[in-house]
Amino acid sequence: MVGRIVQVILLCFVVGVILAAFNTDALGLVKWVTGNFKEVVDYIIEFLDWGGRYILLGAGVVLPIVAINILLHFLKKRRSSEE
Repeated sequence: MVGRIVQVILLCFVVGVILAAFNTDALGLVKWVTGNFKEVVDYIIEFLDWGGRYILLGAGVVLPIVAINILLHFLKKRRSSEE
């Protein structure tokens, strides 16, 4: 347990030295991470806005076909288990 704590402290030190070499600080790192997270969320929302209507349009055709297929498979399996 103590060895794991020492490993974590050493890893924090090494990462801190590397980040200092890139002239960054903790607040800058947090701003960078949150900014990138916001961009990813914006891209996801933009994709859903673009693709969502196509997904719903296709679902109007695909889901009934899938439901019929599942129903036929269920009935076929039920019929074979009765025999």
